[in-house]
Amino acid sequence: MGEMLKKVEAVFVSVSIVLIVLGFVSVYLMHFPLPIPIKLPIEPFEPAEGIPWRLLVALYVFFVVSTTGLCIVASLGEVFGFKKLEPIVKEGLLMALVTILVDLVTVGLEIEQVTRGYFVLAGHANPMSMMYRMIMLYVLYVVFLLVEMWLYFRDDLLKQREERGLRGLVARILTTPKLTETKDLTKVVGFLTVFTAIIAHSNLGALFGVNYISFWHGPFLPIYFILSAVVSGAALTIIGAYIADYFRGIKIEGERYEAFQMLRIILGFTIVVTMLFTAWKFIVKAYPTSTLMSRESVEVFVHGNFAFNFWILEVLIGLVVPLILLTLPHTGRKVEWIFLASLFTIVGIFFLRIDLVMGGLALKHITGMNFPSPVYHPFEVFGTIGFLSLAAFLYYIGYKLLPMEVKK
Repeated sequence: MGEMLKKVEAVFVSVSIVLIVLGFVSVYLMHFPLPIPIKLPIEPFEPAEGIPWRLLVALYVFFVVSTTGLCIVASLGEVFGFKKLEPIVKEGLLMALVTILVDLVTVGLEIEQVTRGYFVLAGHANPMSMMYRMIMLYVLYVVFLLVEMWLYFRDDLLKQREERGLRGLVARILTTPKLTETKDLTKVVGFLTVFTAIIAHSNLGALFGVNYISFWHGPFLPIYFILSAVVSGAALTIIGAYIADYFRGIKIEGERYEAFQMLRIILGFTIVVTMLFTAWKFIVKAYPTSTLMSRESVEVFVHGNFAFNFWILEVLIGLVVPLILLTLPHTGRKVEWIFLASLFTIVGIFFLRIDLVMGGLALKHITGMNFPSPVYHPFEVFGTIGFLSLAAFLYYIGYKLLPMEVKK
């Protein structure tokens, strides 16, 4: 069994590196195309098909929602005293860091003029802009998250200093600064981290909510963003912890099992609330006397070009199937089925981001087109696969180098 897992691990590393390279080459070709003309359905950064924000922007939203949710779920065990969640705090913090770092790379490379990206930090920005405040808040969030992780892992890093090889070297570097009695300080920094994450993420929701785009516009979108973040955070924590234990050959039992059961409850409850939010959002948008009425914006999802994404991938696979798996007596408490339900949830959440971004822009009428179809540039698709592979690979590297065993 151990030899087989090592082979699977080697295959994972090899495939991840190939996909990461392929993704970055694809993104490079979006900015610097080959001199040889290639006929493609659309061009990078070209809004002619009516949807200027496409797959990479949706991926950015997916990652930024995920990091917020992971931080919230981890803080429940670390900061707010939910003892049953303590065994999965480290996975949550590590994945929160990985997703925000890959997210920043994603949005940075999605900008058509990457060389102008530093303008936002060089004084060429409007402090009254919600996007500017969101960027600054997430930069602050990254700083707090790094400090929080350093404090939380510090005691175990001190023990890891004695190891030989790369793990010992990493531990010795990270424990060079001297510090004593970090428990209370860790909770304070953890609270600042999750508070900043929630404010930054609700600001992102407001960025969409105040927009003139009819599907986005509304005062409750920031709250919906926070809710969907918790769904993502619970599902990703389950996935990350389950895969890590599987490859380490550890059976999930005892306190670890109870942590999964608590995550199951959080995930199931937030899925139910998400269903209600989604239903009422569509009802309010379609209701004739509503001040937010925009029936055309929801028709895109009900029976338009985004109907398959919405009904099959977002609702059925992302909400209904996971809820059934989590609530049935024969599957609900089994870790394997909780893991499968989480996988379905993340698939649904990913397409939810695509629907939010691209489907929301379907009525923008940049070129007078009605209900444009979701069209993806091939380089966007490969770039998306590369960024997702990068996130998985960085999580793997972090798990190898950091002391991820549960504190006793």
